[in-house]
Amino acid sequence: MNLSKIVPTVPEVAREGLIVLGGILIAAYVLSHFPKIRDWVAAQSITVKDTSGRTLY
Repeated sequence: MNLSKIVPTVPEVAREGLIVLGGILIAAYVLSHFPKIRDWVAAQSITVKDTSGRTLY
C-alpha cells in the first residue's frame, strides 16, 4: 500500500480549504443580508434544552 496515493498533496488540501472558506463567506453574506433566510435557517435548527430550560445547543 502506497501512502502517497492516500494522503492528498498540498495543492489539493489548499484548493479544498479555499472552497470551504468561500462557501462559509458566501453563507455569512447571504444570512447577514437576507433576514427572512436567516429566520428560516434558525427555524430549521435543532435546539436542545435541559430540565431548567437552558439551551445546551
